Amino acid sequence: MWNHFRIVAAASPPPLYFLRGAWVAAAGLPIKERSSKCSDLLMQFQMMTHPRSLVSALLLLLLLVTEGLSNHEGNDNEVLKQTESKLNRAQNPEIENEIRNITEVMQSYTASTSPTITAALPSRCPGNQVKQEGSAGCGCPSGTVQNGDNCTCPVGFALQGAAGCKDVNECGGEGPGPCGVHASCTNTPGSYSCSCLRGYLMDSGVCQDIDECALAAVTGLQACQEGAECKNTPGSFSCSCPVGYVRALNGPGCVDVDECSFEEQCRRELGNVCVNTPGSFLCQCQPGFRAEAPACVDVDECTESPELCDGQGVCDNTLGSYKCICRPGYRGNGTHCEDENECASGSHRCDTNARCGNIIGSYFCQCYQGFNGDGHACFDVDECLLNNGYCEHNCTNEVGSYSCQCAAGYQLDQGGRNCTDVDECSAPNGTCEHICINTMGSFRCSCKPGYQLHIDGHTCVDIDECKLQNGGCSHTCTNSPGGFTCHCPRPLLLNTDNLTCSNATSCKLRNGGCDHVCSLKAEGDLQCSCRAGWKLGEDLKSCVDVNECGDFANGGCEQLCVNLPGGFNCTCREGYEVRTDDPTRCRPVCDPPCHNYGVCVGPNSCDCPPGYPGVGCSAMCSPPCAHGGTCMRWNMCLCPSGWTGAGCHTAVCELPCANGGRCVGPDTCQCPSDYTGPQCLLPLCTPACQNGGRCVDVNKCTCVAGWQGARCQIEPVQCQKPCRNGGVCEGLNRCRCTKGFTGSLCEKAVTTRCVPPCQHGAACSPHNTCACPEGTAGLRCERLTCPVVTTVVSTARAVRKAFRESYVDRCGPLGVQLCTKYRMNQARVYLQAYRVGYTIQCPVKKKNT
Repeated sequence: MWNHFRIVAAASPPPLYFLRGAWVAAAGLPIKERSSKCSDLLMQFQMMTHPRSLVSALLLLLLLVTEGLSNHEGNDNEVLKQTESKLNRAQNPEIENEIRNITEVMQSYTASTSPTITAALPSRCPGNQVKQEGSAGCGCPSGTVQNGDNCTCPVGFALQGAAGCKDVNECGGEGPGPCGVHASCTNTPGSYSCSCLRGYLMDSGVCQDIDECALAAVTGLQACQEGAECKNTPGSFSCSCPVGYVRALNGPGCVDVDECSFEEQCRRELGNVCVNTPGSFLCQCQPGFRAEAPACVDVDECTESPELCDGQGVCDNTLGSYKCICRPGYRGNGTHCEDENECASGSHRCDTNARCGNIIGSYFCQCYQGFNGDGHACFDVDECLLNNGYCEHNCTNEVGSYSCQCAAGYQLDQGGRNCTDVDECSAPNGTCEHICINTMGSFRCSCKPGYQLHIDGHTCVDIDECKLQNGGCSHTCTNSPGGFTCHCPRPLLLNTDNLTCSNATSCKLRNGGCDHVCSLKAEGDLQCSCRAGWKLGEDLKSCVDVNECGDFANGGCEQLCVNLPGGFNCTCREGYEVRTDDPTRCRPVCDPPCHNYGVCVGPNSCDCPPGYPGVGCSAMCSPPCAHGGTCMRWNMCLCPSGWTGAGCHTAVCELPCANGGRCVGPDTCQCPSDYTGPQCLLPLCTPACQNGGRCVDVNKCTCVAGWQGARCQIEPVQCQKPCRNGGVCEGLNRCRCTKGFTGSLCEKAVTTRCVPPCQHGAACSPHNTCACPEGTAGLRCERLTCPVVTTVVSTARAVRKAFRESYVDRCGPLGVQLCTKYRMNQARVYLQAYRVGYTIQCPVKKKNT
């Protein structure tokens, strides 16, 4: 709704401070009381004589009764319920009458103050005056105002032509216009009016924003629904819910947000409890958590209590708690940690080509020989790049090593670098078929007489000599591997030259052609005969074997006859063997042999005497003889010492078993559960008596040295010698030592062995460090710091560039002077050897003052 008011030109309204009290007093009243209050104000306004004051007062009055709180959303709050329709003039006749009275007063005031155009009737009109129609006088045209001798237009009009005035449109310019950006401008004849936009109120000629939220607080009205917060905006206001509330789904109000239904800041999965509150929530935290708005925050016990894991453990904070863990390189439960052998457990990170060495709290890696690197990453060294690996022939690099190879026909010697010739001819499989001749790095083959080397260079091929001039034979030539043979037709014989043939006239020439015996008959003819077991062949020269087993007598053999060249042998069938007294006869074989005067009558068949029916005529006992007993005759055992009875199953105890014991072996008793000993005479205590106690009866112990209890298990708190270094006696001669001490009386300080060990008598300090004595230095006190006096024997340039060594000997205890040692070192530089000497001296022992 617009607030209308009129601006009187060339006049500024008087201040309204005298009316503000009345407006504020009326503003706090309900609607019904405002109308009566406004009537009283109108009666006071009528007494005002200045029109501008009246206009201002009227404006304030209209604002009071007609301006309602606005809401661009159109919600039905109590402020906006006072609509304009209830305040219109038709419904409030009292306000209408008062406004009419004020209007009449202003009209009368305007009429009394308006200038009157008067004019004389000169013969010539002065200025820009004009003759009046129907009169002889001069004057200003209708609508103009006389100003001196001239006619001008009233305020709000501009002169147009000689005798006309045109209304000035004050609202027609660009920009916000005279009313400002928060009002609408309406042009009127000679003036204009400004109407503030909805949500603005004119104050001192400027439309000011109405703070509907503050106005509602002053008047006691409700701008927003219950629970909502009012926020003023330029020309209006807005309603929003505070933090922790949201708009209700079924109404304009605000409802509480249940943060516990979706908030996870309390960490409910850890047992914490979320409690919803109006507009917020609370966290009820479990032990190990601390409530810090708005959530449960884990308590870092490690930061607040650093001493929780004193010692070798490290505190590790967890959600709602903490735990002690061992430092890297150690293992244990966090409160007791010991060195972890990373090399044995496999948790090290050494390269596969490196050696792992364990030290206290850590480990080290060292590359194997043939590799370079830091131990965590090792790379193969190519040894063949330097002087061919010192190999005589070929060098082949390998992972972590290298190897030397020799050319074909050579082999490595024992040194693995030099090469020696391989004697291929010594190979057992025979490289050559006949003859092998070794050469450096190789070999060559040759053949025996009568052969020639094959094209393959290894095998030999027979030469057929008979194809060449019949081999030199006079008659017949027969080739043979590696040679040939000459043959003669009968009765010719081959001469001693093995080539020609001639008649045999004597046994001296090739035994007269006989195989066995040659003899000369009286007639001078040659006669051949054979040895025993042979007979003369059809050619009367060769001998043929006689088969003695082929006759009906089977060669005189009882079972089998085997013919042999020039003889025969008698053998036996399976299960028999040849008799020693008569080789032609056989006897049966029994395995095992027949004992106890049994007779072998067939293969594995004995004819046994009575009482020995076993295999091989052995005796049989039932039950069998046990524990090493021997069956002598039918069911008769010869038992060893300590056993008796049938089958040697009964043990013999010379001393009887007592307390219900049973003899189960030679002089061995099986005792009941309450006794023991060789004769079950010693009672048993279960569990056994401890700490030197003696069992004197079944489950009854006699304790010694102050021990108590049914089994002497309660230790007395008694130390014959007092504990030292703050130790406390906690048992029988047993002390609980303070940190840093050990031993039965806490007399020894705890020393941890350093790895690698300290040298030269140094003591191992905590954290795997060495405390070096005087005269030593280094991480392991391995360097000696005795004075070294160096004397250069030769000052040659080559020597100064040479590698210099010194022999250092530790100065003895208490500074005792040792004998001066001298060592000569050779440095080979520029292919020349120089001698350099170094003299080492120990300090002189200091005298006590």
